[in-house]
Amino acid sequence: MAEITDIGGQHKCAYELCECQVSTLKTYCSDYCSDADDRQEVELQCDCKHPPCALEDGDLLPPADPDESE
Repeated sequence: MAEITDIGGQHKCAYELCECQVSTLKTYCSDYCSDADDRQEVELQCDCKHPPCALEDGDLLPPADPDESE
């Protein structure tokens, strides 16, 4: 599969769920993405902590109600 490279010599991180751009010398933006891709992680969203993939405030689940676990 050919990688799509922009004019600045960057391409998308190889982890399918990641939205980060990396230099042509790299395959992944982080160890997190490399490990997740190697393990074929099943995720809803990349969690590499970089701005393109960062969770928005509204994306977080509310804390569990301690009374419900009893």
